[in-house]
Amino acid sequence: MGQLCNKQTQTTSTLIETEKEVELRSYKSDGDKFYELLENKYNYFRKINFADYMYSLVNYSNENATLEDDYNKANIEYSMSHPFFTEIFSDDIFQSFLENKIFKHKAIYEQAGNNEKATNLFKETILSQNSALALKLSQDAKEKGDESADKSTIVKKCDAIAYGLLYCCGANYIKIKALFNLFQENGQIKSSSKLSAFLLSLALVPSYCMASARNKMSKYEEIGPIDKEQLKGLIGASELKDCQYLVTVINKIMFGEDLSGGLTYDQFKMKFAEGNENTTLAFMLNPSGIRYMLKKYNQ
Repeated sequence: MGQLCNKQTQTTSTLIETEKEVELRSYKSDGDKFYELLENKYNYFRKINFADYMYSLVNYSNENATLEDDYNKANIEYSMSHPFFTEIFSDDIFQSFLENKIFKHKAIYEQAGNNEKATNLFKETILSQNSALALKLSQDAKEKGDESADKSTIVKKCDAIAYGLLYCCGANYIKIKALFNLFQENGQIKSSSKLSAFLLSLALVPSYCMASARNKMSKYEEIGPIDKEQLKGLIGASELKDCQYLVTVINKIMFGEDLSGGLTYDQFKMKFAEGNENTTLAFMLNPSGIRYMLKKYNQ
């Protein structure tokens, strides 16, 4: 961990709070007790502001990997039309991103440098999730007729946004607005192939991908083993077909049964703040919420 020895001076973004916070309902899922250590104790994303994460992710490249990020420039005005959205984010690139940007962030810099075991547990967990994501995204692509889909190149930067939405800290309305900005066109968010593709990654990361990572991490004493039957049950509710169906559910909650509707930002935000269990989108920003909904609609 020698690369962590220099003191960092970057600041953390503080986007001006101009809106009332969106209070989200809470969820519990069967996987929570098995993922507790990996999603909380050993998850450094929890201490990093979502806007900071987005700034580092969007701007990351081999050319600026070792340069310090200025989070005073962070914003959430990113769009699916920006070039970053489709940039390849393979395991090698993700690992470099973690080591050069995340581990050097002010919020976790000392912890990452002083606790090599915890840092390595976090890194291996995230990379295991990302490998599982690549596997399922390539399977999805091949199901849709793309036989050339390659696991080494199929994960893009847009897919990595899911880790920020699910695990990073920060105001809920900031995450909601960032999500809206990403996919809106002419002031409305509508059903699209790009949105659905992103929603699939969002569904996979805390479910199948976390189950896969939990299984791999069971070799460490700090994490402990997991019963194979319990693991089978967790995976059984989070297979690709289950996540694909949850994308269908999310689209119908957003846009109606015929998917013809469109939402302004205020309408989109209210979908997270209001509604009953069958009409709210609050679960989308919560790993437990996504797992809860996957079990509810298990295919």
